[in-house]
Amino acid sequence: MDHVIFLAQERLEGFQVFCSSGSAVINSKLSAFRDVAQTSLNKSWNILSSSCNTLQVHLSSSSSYERLANALTNSRNAFKNFKLHELYDKCLIFFLHEVTRTHLYLCAACFLTGGVVGLVIGLKVHHRSVAAPQRMRAVVVNNYTGIEGITVVEDVSAPHLTSRDELLIQVKAAGLDYLDIMVARGYGRGMRRHLNKYNPNWSGEFPVVLGRDCAGVVLAVGADVENFSPGDEVWLAVPLHHQGTLSEYTVVAASMVSRKPQELTMEAAAALPLSIVRAWGALQQCSLTGEQTARGKRVLVHGGVSGVGLVLVQLVSSWGAHVTTTVACAHHAELASMLGAHDVIASDAAPLDKELELRDKFDVILNPAGTGLHEASQQYCLPDGVVVSTALPLLPADDLGVVLGTAYSFYLKLRYLISKSRWLEGSWYSSAPTESGKILQHVSSLVAEGKLRAVVDKAYNCQDAELAFSHIDTTQQVGRTVVRFSASTPSRALQMAFWQDL
Repeated sequence: MDHVIFLAQERLEGFQVFCSSGSAVINSKLSAFRDVAQTSLNKSWNILSSSCNTLQVHLSSSSSYERLANALTNSRNAFKNFKLHELYDKCLIFFLHEVTRTHLYLCAACFLTGGVVGLVIGLKVHHRSVAAPQRMRAVVVNNYTGIEGITVVEDVSAPHLTSRDELLIQVKAAGLDYLDIMVARGYGRGMRRHLNKYNPNWSGEFPVVLGRDCAGVVLAVGADVENFSPGDEVWLAVPLHHQGTLSEYTVVAASMVSRKPQELTMEAAAALPLSIVRAWGALQQCSLTGEQTARGKRVLVHGGVSGVGLVLVQLVSSWGAHVTTTVACAHHAELASMLGAHDVIASDAAPLDKELELRDKFDVILNPAGTGLHEASQQYCLPDGVVVSTALPLLPADDLGVVLGTAYSFYLKLRYLISKSRWLEGSWYSSAPTESGKILQHVSSLVAEGKLRAVVDKAYNCQDAELAFSHIDTTQQVGRTVVRFSASTPSRALQMAFWQDL
């Protein structure tokens, strides 16, 4: 034990000698540095003094010069009295006599804690790209004058990811609906005006991008998105208050998106999502959501070859219900039969009410044709039956005055602050859920089995969007009209401010 203590004392003495020699070397180095620094300061001061003397000759009569000379003289005296070695000695004495090992440990702990907290905050805080915003092509309205105000523009600001649950999608094809013409006339303007305040991608009421559904390819995903990755082909439908899909790029919440069935082309996939969502909302209202609830029932679908009607006919007939449908003219009857209708009534061949009186009453009547048929349809329904309309409701927010508009805006702001979401949750498009992605995913299996097919009335290129809207405004659509965003369009996505640490 004594030998161990002797060796430890020997090592300690050696370490003390090393420290003493090291301290002497450091002192010599600091002295040399002090001498060099003092010499440099003296030379610099001499140069500055000579410059001041020259300036004094030219400005000897100026009172401002006198004040400047006094200030320089005071500064020179302060520099002369400054001793670098004295500052070093004071710091060394303070460090050796006042700083203990506890202080060092405390400083290290605080430094480590601060670094960890800063790292966590940096990872959590969202920040945008500082790249200049780029532009994209889109079909928009800049006023609510109706179809005359619809135009194709090339310089709309491209959206970017602003939330961790969003997807950036390059649109390949988008569907048109009469709802877009209603939007061009001001439908839903109240909600959009207030909700755009909380959407970083849009400022102000205009422009309004049209389109409610589309098919495309995922370009980027938010940090919390797990079910999608760049390159996935998807289809989607967006709510009324959301900016539209008739643009080269769109940003939507992942809950609104589903993978596109491989059996569908981009054009066919773009013709279905909005119709599926609206049809599903109507079926939920009358509790027809599968084979167990639909089999054996008699169902009447008005407008069986319209966008929503053809989806209703196919879904209900595939679940085992007997489907009767109405069409506008006789040459649409064959298509309705191909889609699964068991009985087709052509309105131009015979009076509709006479034809319906000849048939047994129905368990469910589904009316996508509009409010005009809603009341009349009730007489053809069983006593315990139900009539469901998919017609779009009036929106009180569109006609609110200044006082009620302010109250509505305050309500939306409060709801936004509570839910931390700028999207309205609940119902839209006649009681269809906001999370349209789940509906589209559910019906994808029916597409794969051939029980749900898309009907594309006409397909237009993006630059001909005005003609496409004229077509759906003046003719009876069969299925949906779509607009293609050409694959040859220069892909500006890679230079856009999309890529962020979300």
